[in-house]
Amino acid sequence: MFTLTATLYVVLALILDLHYEVFPPDSVFRMANGFYVLYSRHPHIAAIGFVWNPLMSMADMVPLLFKDLWHPLVSRDVAASLVTVGCMAGATYQMYALLKDWQVGRPIRFLLTALFALNPMILYYATNGMSEALYLVTMVGTVRYLSRWSARDDTRSLVYAGSMLALCYLAREEAILAAALSGVLVFVVGARRVSNPGTRFVSGMTDSTIYLAPFLVSFFGWALASKVITGSFFEQFTSQYGNSAQIKLYGSYYHLQPGHYAARLAHEVRDLEAIAPLLPLVLVAAATVALRRRDVRILAPLAVLGGGISFTLVGFLGNMVFPWFRFYILAVPLSVILVGFLLAPRHAPVTSAPPRALSPPRIGHEWRARPMVKAGVATIVTLILVGPSLATTAAAMDNPNIGIEESGQLVAVFHPDRFRATPGDNALLPVMHYLDRLHLPDGDVVTDDAYDCMATVIMRSTNPRIFVITNDADFQRILADPLVWHAHYLVVPPPGGVYNAITAAYPDIYASGSGFSELVHQFPATSICPPLRLYKVVRDTTAA
Repeated sequence: MFTLTATLYVVLALILDLHYEVFPPDSVFRMANGFYVLYSRHPHIAAIGFVWNPLMSMADMVPLLFKDLWHPLVSRDVAASLVTVGCMAGATYQMYALLKDWQVGRPIRFLLTALFALNPMILYYATNGMSEALYLVTMVGTVRYLSRWSARDDTRSLVYAGSMLALCYLAREEAILAAALSGVLVFVVGARRVSNPGTRFVSGMTDSTIYLAPFLVSFFGWALASKVITGSFFEQFTSQYGNSAQIKLYGSYYHLQPGHYAARLAHEVRDLEAIAPLLPLVLVAAATVALRRRDVRILAPLAVLGGGISFTLVGFLGNMVFPWFRFYILAVPLSVILVGFLLAPRHAPVTSAPPRALSPPRIGHEWRARPMVKAGVATIVTLILVGPSLATTAAAMDNPNIGIEESGQLVAVFHPDRFRATPGDNALLPVMHYLDRLHLPDGDVVTDDAYDCMATVIMRSTNPRIFVITNDADFQRILADPLVWHAHYLVVPPPGGVYNAITAAYPDIYASGSGFSELVHQFPATSICPPLRLYKVVRDTTAA
């Protein structure tokens, strides 16, 4: 299963990267953070940054080690895409293994796994280098092992589940609410297993401590590292580059004014309906069957995946996250897992061995039909409950009002007649070639790499060490007085838009040079870059 899906995903990834040049900004930035750790002016682990959780950038560093053997790993974003290929293939395997643990029949197990793996959102985020694939493999893995523990009280599975959840937090913040809900679940299930009322609390606390310990180490360890290096425990919330600050800049563009809860709730319902249209029906049916069976296995996907979705729902209502369609991607595995639960045998033992012959499954009554009839009915049920999501998801991704990111990024693929942008390399050639021809020494060009085009310029430069970037520990002091620290050039974007440290420090530098620098060159605007200006510092900033 892993090999089949990985082969499919890697072919699609190479087509998107090498032919269509689909490079989502989120993917570029995360890969760039890993690149800076290895190849920046001062390579150090803290260059990975603290605005985004670090695991995706750490994973990108592995293929980036081989960039000199094949430059498209950097120039075409292939390094990040290879990571997401492996992660999404891993998520597909975890889905398949979970259904096998529940002893879902082989044909239905393959069908459900295929409906998951071929969902348009899964296909795209398996190939584009963003963090969704890593998010999914850790969340689905957590569900699998937590479900196994809930069925057979296996401490090893509890440790695996906790470790997966800890890795998930290092990839995405949504793991916070998933940890809270699933931690309560582990406590309750662990306590109820003990017959002696006097020891139930201790038993529940023991299990929940085992489960949450890895997550707590990740949470507090990352916060402490952020505090020591940046001065803030949660730089993702306090930084000018974080989501909260960006929403203040772009809120009006995406109609994200404070309040308007009814409109926000309608947006969330619309996105969930698009990505999993029959999820409410599946949820009610699965909950009803679980109550009749007294089957606690359903609680794992509800707590973990439901916790991740709830984090997005609450965050968007509170004006803390963007209205991206991809934030609801957990609805895809949740709907598949719940349908798998409906079709699993009653009280099936959880095992990694091949399925044994069991009594026919029950969904409220004894099912005595012939195996072929049962398989046919189960197939129809699966296709009815999960199949429509493939069409609705594809339509939503092509709708600019829902798939805000996806519709723009894939326009060259599905609507080439509308695509008039300059290919990525050609758009960046003027900046790269001009700076390369200057043959500058290390640390001579100060730039804020928050623009995705600047991150790409740095990674594709023949000498990335010439740049002083925001990830460098000495960036602020060099920006305050470049000549003292032997920096002579500033790459300046126009004011407005994304926060930029250079224009924030010198508001009129783009227009006039702020009195201490002279315009050397202006690069024209392209499809991915604003009209950048290169200034040469000619006197101390204090003298100006």
